[in-house]
Amino acid sequence: MIHLTKKDFRIEWYSGTGAGGQHRNKHQNCCRITHIETGMTAVGTAARERITNQRDAFTELAHRLVKVLMPKEKRAINTGVVRNYNESRDEVHDKASGLKMSYRAVLNGIGPMVEARHNAMEVL
Repeated sequence: MIHLTKKDFRIEWYSGTGAGGQHRNKHQNCCRITHIETGMTAVGTAARERITNQRDAFTELAHRLVKVLMPKEKRAINTGVVRNYNESRDEVHDKASGLKMSYRAVLNGIGPMVEARHNAMEVL
Protein backbone atom coordinates (compact mmCIF):
# COMPACT_ATOMS: atom_id res chain seq x y z
CA MET A 1 0.00 0.00 0.00
CA ILE A 2 1.22 3.49 -0.84
CA HIS A 3 0.95 5.97 2.01
CA LEU A 4 1.60 9.63 1.21
CA THR A 5 0.95 12.81 3.20
CA LYS A 6 0.96 16.54 2.40
CA LYS A 7 4.60 16.69 3.48
CA ASP A 8 5.54 14.46 0.52
CA PHE A 9 4.45 17.14 -1.99
CA ARG A 10 5.42 20.70 -2.84
CA ILE A 11 2.66 22.90 -4.29
CA GLU A 12 3.55 26.01 -6.27
CA TRP A 13 1.18 28.62 -7.69
CA TYR A 14 2.00 30.81 -10.68
CA SER A 15 0.40 33.06 -13.28
CA GLY A 16 -0.64 31.45 -16.50
CA THR A 17 0.27 32.53 -20.00
CA GLY A 18 -1.68 32.70 -23.20
CA ALA A 19 -5.31 33.55 -23.78
CA GLY A 20 -7.31 34.93 -20.87
CA GLY A 21 -6.12 38.51 -20.78
CA GLN A 22 -5.77 40.48 -17.61
CA HIS A 23 -7.36 37.87 -15.36
CA ARG A 24 -4.96 35.15 -16.44
CA ASN A 25 -1.91 37.40 -16.18
CA LYS A 26 -2.68 38.90 -12.76
CA HIS A 27 -3.98 35.91 -10.80
CA GLN A 28 -1.89 32.96 -9.73
CA ASN A 29 -4.31 30.16 -10.53
CA CYS A 30 -1.98 27.67 -12.22
CA CYS A 31 -0.70 24.87 -10.01
CA ARG A 32 2.47 22.77 -10.13
CA ILE A 33 2.65 19.83 -7.71
CA THR A 34 5.96 18.03 -7.15
CA HIS A 35 6.44 14.72 -5.38
CA ILE A 36 9.61 15.47 -3.43
CA GLU A 37 11.02 11.93 -3.21
CA THR A 38 10.78 11.07 -6.93
CA GLY A 39 10.88 14.59 -8.39
CA MET A 40 7.82 13.88 -10.55
CA THR A 41 5.71 16.95 -11.32
CA ALA A 42 2.27 17.65 -12.75
CA VAL A 43 0.61 20.92 -13.66
CA GLY A 44 -2.95 22.15 -13.76
CA THR A 45 -3.56 25.19 -15.94
CA ALA A 46 -6.82 24.60 -17.81
CA ALA A 47 -9.34 26.19 -15.44
CA ARG A 48 -9.72 29.64 -13.91
CA GLU A 49 -10.26 28.27 -10.40
CA ARG A 50 -7.36 27.32 -8.16
CA ILE A 51 -9.05 24.29 -6.66
CA THR A 52 -9.88 22.81 -10.07
CA ASN A 53 -6.30 23.24 -11.30
CA GLN A 54 -4.94 21.74 -8.09
CA ARG A 55 -7.29 18.76 -8.37
CA ASP A 56 -6.33 18.18 -12.03
CA ALA A 57 -2.61 18.33 -11.24
CA PHE A 58 -2.89 16.03 -8.25
CA THR A 59 -5.01 13.50 -10.15
CA GLU A 60 -2.46 13.34 -12.97
CA LEU A 61 0.44 13.01 -10.52
CA ALA A 62 -1.34 10.32 -8.48
CA HIS A 63 -1.92 8.17 -11.57
CA ARG A 64 1.75 8.38 -12.51
CA LEU A 65 2.93 7.69 -8.95
CA VAL A 66 0.77 4.56 -8.73
CA LYS A 67 2.44 3.22 -11.86
CA VAL A 68 5.91 3.85 -10.42
CA LEU A 69 5.50 3.04 -6.73
CA MET A 70 2.98 0.19 -6.61
CA PRO A 71 4.26 -3.38 -6.83
CA LYS A 72 3.70 -4.96 -10.23
CA GLU A 73 1.31 -7.66 -8.98
CA LYS A 74 -1.10 -5.19 -7.39
CA ARG A 75 -0.81 -2.75 -10.28
CA ALA A 76 -2.66 -5.13 -12.63
CA ILE A 77 -5.65 -5.20 -10.30
CA ASN A 78 -5.85 -1.49 -9.52
CA THR A 79 -5.09 0.22 -12.83
CA GLY A 80 -8.07 -1.13 -14.74
CA VAL A 81 -6.17 -3.75 -16.77
CA VAL A 82 -8.63 -6.55 -16.25
CA ARG A 83 -8.88 -9.06 -19.06
CA ASN A 84 -7.29 -9.70 -22.43
CA TYR A 85 -8.76 -11.70 -25.27
CA ASN A 86 -6.35 -13.76 -27.37
CA GLU A 87 -8.08 -14.33 -30.69
CA SER A 88 -5.65 -16.93 -32.05
CA ARG A 89 -6.13 -19.17 -28.98
CA ASP A 90 -9.77 -18.14 -28.47
CA GLU A 91 -9.21 -17.59 -24.76
CA VAL A 92 -9.71 -14.88 -22.16
CA HIS A 93 -6.85 -14.14 -19.74
CA ASP A 94 -7.71 -12.45 -16.43
CA LYS A 95 -4.63 -10.41 -15.48
CA ALA A 96 -5.42 -10.12 -11.79
CA SER A 97 -5.85 -13.82 -11.06
CA GLY A 98 -3.84 -15.31 -13.92
CA LEU A 99 -6.78 -17.54 -14.90
CA LYS A 100 -7.17 -18.43 -18.58
CA MET A 101 -10.53 -19.64 -19.86
CA SER A 102 -11.85 -20.42 -23.30
CA TYR A 103 -14.12 -17.79 -24.79
CA ARG A 104 -17.05 -20.24 -24.83
CA ALA A 105 -16.60 -20.98 -21.13
CA VAL A 106 -16.72 -17.26 -20.38
CA LEU A 107 -19.95 -16.94 -22.36
CA ASN A 108 -21.47 -19.74 -20.26
CA GLY A 109 -20.65 -17.86 -17.05
CA ILE A 110 -17.83 -15.89 -15.48
CA GLY A 111 -18.32 -17.42 -12.03
CA PRO A 112 -14.95 -19.24 -12.03
CA MET A 113 -13.18 -16.05 -13.15
CA VAL A 114 -14.83 -13.97 -10.40
CA GLU A 115 -13.91 -16.60 -7.81
CA ALA A 116 -10.29 -16.71 -9.02
CA ARG A 117 -10.12 -12.91 -8.88
CA HIS A 118 -11.50 -12.94 -5.32
CA ASN A 119 -8.93 -15.55 -4.24
CA ALA A 120 -6.09 -13.60 -5.89
CA MET A 121 -7.05 -10.42 -4.04
CA GLU A 122 -7.08 -12.25 -0.69
CA VAL A 123 -3.52 -13.47 -1.32
CA LEU A 124 -2.22 -9.95 -2.05
